[in-house]
Amino acid sequence: MGPASTPSAPTGPDPVSSQGAKSGTNGKRAASRGAKMAVVAGEPASKRALRSQGRKTMRKLLDAAMVVFARRGYHAARVDDIVKVARTSHGTFYLYFSNKEDLLRALVGEAGEVVAALDNALGPVGPDAAGWQELRKWMERFSDAWQRYAPVLRAWTDLVMSDPELGAQAQAAAGGVAHTLAARIDGAGPHPGIDPNAAAEAVVAMIDRFHQLRQFAGQPVDASALDTLTTMVHRALFGGGPPPSYVLSSGDGGGGGHRDTDKP
Repeated sequence: MGPASTPSAPTGPDPVSSQGAKSGTNGKRAASRGAKMAVVAGEPASKRALRSQGRKTMRKLLDAAMVVFARRGYHAARVDDIVKVARTSHGTFYLYFSNKEDLLRALVGEAGEVVAALDNALGPVGPDAAGWQELRKWMERFSDAWQRYAPVLRAWTDLVMSDPELGAQAQAAAGGVAHTLAARIDGAGPHPGIDPNAAAEAVVAMIDRFHQLRQFAGQPVDASALDTLTTMVHRALFGGGPPPSYVLSSGDGGGGGHRDTDKP
């Protein structure tokens, strides 16, 4: 007998091969759709509409990033650090942000919105007690914003020279908060030898530096400190006299209550 003959290959389409080809085609289409979805998902989070759960997840990532930036600094921070603090996965991170820089831009945009709110929060400031109180409320809001976004501000200034987009956001935010203060200084009356814009920028810089020094020294920016800053600015630029109230330190680092010196 001769060699055993091998079965001839089927002449019709192989169901398995055909199915595999279809699966491969479908897989390529799915991958293409996935790539498109990934591009959309990787857009800056601040530019996308998110559902309730998506907003919560993004908030967790943003808050975690501020914790990591505060501990390690922006440049040393890694996506791995952020997802560990947020207790989520790398995959989830990349659904919301394309990289660490993208996340920072979202935080900068958020901080810019807070600063814009500060810009609109300062009403007219006169030399009287009501003017002092108005300035004091604004000073406290400024302090709260600075303390919340301090890690972002440090990262922001690190990258502002190398990233034109962040530089533009920084200039807009800083200019906004100084703009309204300058308008209030100008509206308080003539100040020989004082330019309202330069004075407002100096006040913003002073508040920023004061918070940095207090943070470095491990001291809180409490009610007494804010009263002092308010009184300095009010007397120097708005013609104010002694403050209408002062803080009696409670010794617990949180300040004390206000006492109106005009009342018994």
